[in-house]
Amino acid sequence: MPGAEPATASPDSTGDSAAESARPSDDTADSVDSGESADGDAERLPWPAGYEFGKQDGICASLIGLMTIYGLAMIPLRPVILGLAPIVLVSLTGSMLGLVMCGALGSTGWPWWPAALIIGTLSAIKFDFVWWWAGKLWGDHFIASIAGQTERARRRAKRAENLTRRYDILALGLGHVPYLPVPRSIVCAVLGAAGSSIKRLFIINTIFSAIVASAFLYLGWQIGEPAVAVLEEFGKYMWYVSIVLLVVVFYIAFRSAKKSAAAKA
Repeated sequence: MPGAEPATASPDSTGDSAAESARPSDDTADSVDSGESADGDAERLPWPAGYEFGKQDGICASLIGLMTIYGLAMIPLRPVILGLAPIVLVSLTGSMLGLVMCGALGSTGWPWWPAALIIGTLSAIKFDFVWWWAGKLWGDHFIASIAGQTERARRRAKRAENLTRRYDILALGLGHVPYLPVPRSIVCAVLGAAGSSIKRLFIINTIFSAIVASAFLYLGWQIGEPAVAVLEEFGKYMWYVSIVLLVVVFYIAFRSAKKSAAAKA
């Protein structure tokens, strides 16, 4: 599979302090600091420096922003929706737990479990085309920008990228397996950057998504009545869980904003 050339790494931001201690003059230091700051900003951008935005770029960037807001909003809502109607949670998020509950309800005579399977299959991959599109538009710059902030996250993203460039179908399949360190967003972005067609991505992605959705639905079916009893009991406390999760979301957002402000200071 053809792939895009690896992105060139920008100078490390820790160079600012080194330049500060070794500067021969204030004017020289100012130029070094501003240059490194510009390089650091360019490194964080998901597109090449000086890239001119077009209509497609604006739409794709807006979709990524909406996906982020949607994901954050769903965190505190998940417990409530799960307690009220698991199939709604499946349709909104492709939730694995929601599929398990739908399978458990199906084993007790609930007739809508086939709809849950179809909806869950498609819902789990509904945003993958956006990652593919962004990779197609912005290439390795975008892939590097979503790799993560920590060294561990960057290593994981690099492994997923290398796997995708060598075995794209295998990488897509592993991206659907829970808890494996193969982020599907990275896989789809790499496929977009490499020129893989959206039709091929959709077909392969749908097959793997259907397999995983079927497995979780079957798991719930095998558990049966006990899972339904747990769901009914959980319904008594779902609002408390949602409130806790809402507090956690606000705390994480506040801490991230505080760190960003400190970094810019």
